[in-house]
Amino acid sequence: MTQWQDKTRGGHQYRITTRNAGARYPIIGEVIDLVTTIPVSWTDNGRQASDGESPYDLIPIEPEAPSPAKVRVDLALAAHSLRAAVENMRYAEAQEDKTSEALLDAFVASGKTEVVVKINGEHYYFWTRETRVFFRKIEVL
Repeated sequence: MTQWQDKTRGGHQYRITTRNAGARYPIIGEVIDLVTTIPVSWTDNGRQASDGESPYDLIPIEPEAPSPAKVRVDLALAAHSLRAAVENMRYAEAQEDKTSEALLDAFVASGKTEVVVKINGEHYYFWTRETRVFFRKIEVL
């Protein structure tokens, strides 16, 4: 949701009272002009009138651009996280390869090509095809 400066384009105090999503002028409120309170509605971009600027227009607060130092820190943190994720992925792939080789050796030693295994209360179906081991979670009835 857009944040607005404390005063309108003409330097008037204002108060937003309600919002009416989907309306042409969805922001509803009032402006204090001298000693009079004037009911006003604004567009989503803070305009009071659609045909030009008005002293009752709301002025959006522009987000500050991040400083170069913050950008450098953010880039360094992101680069570090990516490097760690890639290293973890490589380690996991190497462990998967070792585990798969050990499992394939166990299949060969047992003379079986498929087996159902219960792991932490869940059943898995493992099978081999040539030099690869495959598996999927199954439901045992």
